[in-house]
Amino acid sequence: MPGKQLVVFDFDWSFVDQDTDRWVFEVLSTELRRLLQTRKSAGTGMQCTPDVVNDTMRDLYEQGFKKEDILEALRILPFHPAMKRAVTSLQSRSKDTTFLCLSNSNEVYIGTILEKHGLSGLFSEIITNPAHWNPSAPDHLIIERRLPETEPPHGCSIGCLANMCKGDELDNYLKNNGGKDSFEKIVYIGDGGNDFCPLLRMRSKDLALVRKGLELDQRVKEEGEKEGLKLQVKYWEQAWQIDE
Repeated sequence: MPGKQLVVFDFDWSFVDQDTDRWVFEVLSTELRRLLQTRKSAGTGMQCTPDVVNDTMRDLYEQGFKKEDILEALRILPFHPAMKRAVTSLQSRSKDTTFLCLSNSNEVYIGTILEKHGLSGLFSEIITNPAHWNPSAPDHLIIERRLPETEPPHGCSIGCLANMCKGDELDNYLKNNGGKDSFEKIVYIGDGGNDFCPLLRMRSKDLALVRKGLELDQRVKEEGEKEGLKLQVKYWEQAWQIDE
């Protein structure tokens, strides 16, 4: 019998077929979708994502959009049936497989989408940015940083944004769950540049499923050897290939 396995999913463009931060504004307001893009690309182009989304979410509230508008936009976000089949079939046949979500989205976005698709109990933990509805203005969604601005910076040199070092987050999860060696294999499904950092923490027997043509694909090919990437890498384009 195979031993314990940890399957780690990034969320945007990995578990689901969209960027959750952009999607809500694309559905609700072209004007604010453009403003989000302008804010994100200001200066160096490395604006901290939850800060930018939070600022634009405040604009959405001030324009009169309601909580239900935001939730319904999330409920219709594209999620491939083959991805659902992949995780539910693996979950049913492999009781020693644990699923972890490690994402730069936020709690409300991810929680709403999982609930819509009957997957609220899939992940043992969801490591992401905190978010909550403003108690004094219930239609206003507030999104915060995983690592608050008031705390010392994480110091990642690989390129993680200021709000979260994904490599540190994966290390901490493993430390709190029996250590890396308690899992026979770790599988990481991702697409973004900040998914490169946790891959560098993984072993030669582990596996990365990298979405073709996106930033992680480029970083693995251009920087993997130089940075000492050890794990196996396989490429995918569509959710049916993850199921396969």
